[in-house]
Amino acid sequence: MPESTRESHAGVGDDQADEGSDGLSTPRSQLVVLPDSPDTRLLVELTSHANDLSEAAHSLGRALDCGEGSDVWEPLTSHAVTAYIRPFIHSNVRTRLDQMPEFPGIPAELLATHDVIRKYRNTTVAHSQSDLVMPLPVALLGGVDQVIRVWGMTVVHPMPGAIAIRFADLLTTMESIVDAAMQPVTERLRTWVQTQSPATVQQWQGPEVTHSTDDAFNGFRRRSRIPRFTGYMHTEQVQGGTDPHE
Repeated sequence: MPESTRESHAGVGDDQADEGSDGLSTPRSQLVVLPDSPDTRLLVELTSHANDLSEAAHSLGRALDCGEGSDVWEPLTSHAVTAYIRPFIHSNVRTRLDQMPEFPGIPAELLATHDVIRKYRNTTVAHSQSDLVMPLPVALLGGVDQVIRVWGMTVVHPMPGAIAIRFADLLTTMESIVDAAMQPVTERLRTWVQTQSPATVQQWQGPEVTHSTDDAFNGFRRRSRIPRFTGYMHTEQVQGGTDPHE
């Protein structure tokens, strides 16, 4: 998959240097966030969509590797469907991919597959409404007037392997389309960055990264235009009450 479906290469190197083992100075890289502009906002949105498509492709690829009859087939294909449809539904923090002028549209030969995946997500994966999932009240009879057991059971039909293969082709194409849409944006930004003075570039900061413990993990906060990220780490108190960070 193209690198741009995983990350945005927006960092620029500074003019600082470290001394190597041979006594020569070597450049030291520094990751910075580009200032807010229409192009940086566009790159953020396209990168976000690309990440969802990459996530879907990874899950579907693992499902195909494990095989249609494996225990992980249903959860992996379901996750791939969920991730794939994210770019095509409303979001409070980005424009839908199919409503962006940079997106040329889904190729005609893949529209039928896209529609199958969209409906499968809406009726089966995101909501339990389709007849692909059949909950039943059943009883096991041992003979005349003898009921051994009564319980509820569910019959589920997961995504067929043939559909998964068509889905994989759709994902490959969609990743390529979004990557192609990102290329002119990154090139315009690269050209613009090269016109900025070293003093200006030095003032650009990296993303705001904080840390917390995993018991505080949540997804309540909405993503904002200012890049903020929290890493959640697991900590355990050792015997005797010693601080684990000491």
